[in-house]
Amino acid sequence: METSQNGQLEKREFSRIDLEAKVTLKTSEAEPKILGWIQNISHGGFRLKADIPLILKNIFHIGDEVLFEAYEDFFKLKGKGQVRWASTDLNEVGIKFDELDNRGKESLEDFLGMF
Repeated sequence: METSQNGQLEKREFSRIDLEAKVTLKTSEAEPKILGWIQNISHGGFRLKADIPLILKNIFHIGDEVLFEAYEDFFKLKGKGQVRWASTDLNEVGIKFDELDNRGKESLEDFLGMF
């Protein structure tokens, strides 16, 4: 599937589903957590909108490993991923899944299976 992200054409392996779920994200065990919202999600990853301006933090760089955790009543997700793109203008970052815990895999499958 081809989509446009920041004016650039890209090919996505999985279609995205809109979602509003609170998530915490950090770039390493020692870094403080960043709070934000998952904006959309697929089997391959998610788009995060950060609660704080990313330009001030300057912490997300393409290729960085990140740890994330989302615990909503209807949606649980925990794992590791990789920054695929970052937009300081939009205060957003794209995360590709590398690892999900078993509960997260089940939650993701259940959620995406509804669409």
